Amino acid sequence: MLSESIEDWMVALFIFGAITVGMLGAGWAQWLEHKQRSQAMEVIKAALDAGKEPPAIVYEQINKAGKSKPPWSEVVVFSALSFGFWIAYSQAPAGENTSYLVIAATMTVTALGCLALAIMRRRRR
Repeated sequence: MLSESIEDWMVALFIFGAITVGMLGAGWAQWLEHKQRSQAMEVIKAALDAGKEPPAIVYEQINKAGKSKPPWSEVVVFSALSFGFWIAYSQAPAGENTSYLVIAATMTVTALGCLALAIMRRRRR
């Protein structure tokens, strides 16, 4: 059935891909935030050099950039990881699947926790 069509290397490739996509996405988001803060600082510097007061919206952007956001990306990453480890658990031989079960359950609980945080943070606004 399913165990015959999915090999161990496919499961490992899926898990590696999920981790890679999550890390690249987080890195890209951090880089974009850095660029936004750098541009805001350049506007402030240019305004001060010209002897003018920088616009208030620039200060708001800098303050907003430092605030934490709902952990939606973590929900996606931990859900993908838990999915991969549940597949590995179902494909592993009966005596060797306990470690996959522990990791899959841990990733699932972490994904659910991040989902709860993301939903609760969204409602506070």
